[in-house]
Amino acid sequence: MGEVIAATGGIERIDEDVHSAYETAIGRGGEVAETAVARLQPGVTAIDNAKVVHEAAKKAESAAWAIVAGIDHDADGLIGSVRDEMWNALGRPKQSTHMDGVYPEGIGTYTAGDPLGQPLLMEVLKARILAAEAPQWPENKRNAWASAIEAKREAYDVAVKAYRPVEAARVVAEAGYRAAVRGAHTRLKNFKRDLKNLGLTEAQIHEIIPDASAAKKRGGGGTGEK
Repeated sequence: MGEVIAATGGIERIDEDVHSAYETAIGRGGEVAETAVARLQPGVTAIDNAKVVHEAAKKAESAAWAIVAGIDHDADGLIGSVRDEMWNALGRPKQSTHMDGVYPEGIGTYTAGDPLGQPLLMEVLKARILAAEAPQWPENKRNAWASAIEAKREAYDVAVKAYRPVEAARVVAEAGYRAAVRGAHTRLKNFKRDLKNLGLTEAQIHEIIPDASAAKKRGGGGTGEK
């Protein structure tokens, strides 16, 4: 007996099977096509609309993230160069309590985490630079280093704040696409019942609806639903 793809079969695979069943049924014409329009077309439309929103949201997020990534690269470079200047001013010691006070575990303290959290870490770095007390780091130098960090931090923070709502929109759009596919999957299962009521055999039904059991036999995995 043939099987309809299971709800656990993967969103994109379910999407493909729903569209395939709908297009094949429409091509058959007659009662089969009429039944597909009544049962599957709302699901297909919902998927297509949700997919458009999802794709647009992904592109917007990618563009916003590229800006964040670019500033992250620049900020990491600046943090490294400021660290080197401070270290050079101390005479490049192998160990320094002053350096440990500002960079406890090197520049990675500020650069190795989630880029979205780096502006806040850079604010801490600025405060530590200003509070440092090494004689080789006079106030004018500390202010200059801190100002450079702050200028880049502000630009970084603007990029992060612009990215977060775009990311949220992508998350919701993705959920909307999944929900549309799940709804269409329910319609696909009911469509199989409709075709049975029209008198089609299992073999005839799965000439229209992709047979998930065939994928299992080929080793493709994914439990089907009768």
